[in-house]
Amino acid sequence: MNRIALLATFILLLASPAFAGKVFGNLKEGGRSVGSGVEVQITCSGRPSITIKTDDYGAYSTDVPPGMRCELKVKYSNQWTDPAFVVSSNDPARYDFELVNENGRYVLKRR
Repeated sequence: MNRIALLATFILLLASPAFAGKVFGNLKEGGRSVGSGVEVQITCSGRPSITIKTDDYGAYSTDVPPGMRCELKVKYSNQWTDPAFVVSSNDPARYDFELVNENGRYVLKRR
């Protein structure tokens, strides 16, 4: 009986990523990639924030709970942008943004 319970637990753990939605995209500034290490923070409906960093090409990707409206912020030039809204689903959702300097402050513009 213990083997069956252990096997069932193992199968459930492997299946858990299937219940997450993927949010991904690229960040650019002036038409060029922001490069690696730029922080991207996603907060979904009162859940703890997820903070990730861009790769060498300015790309980011993370799993979030599906069917939720989330806020995405970027820390660029030592300042956080105002949040942009993204929606997760069971299918991957792409959100590409351009960082635009407006009056000394960067804002996210969806591309």
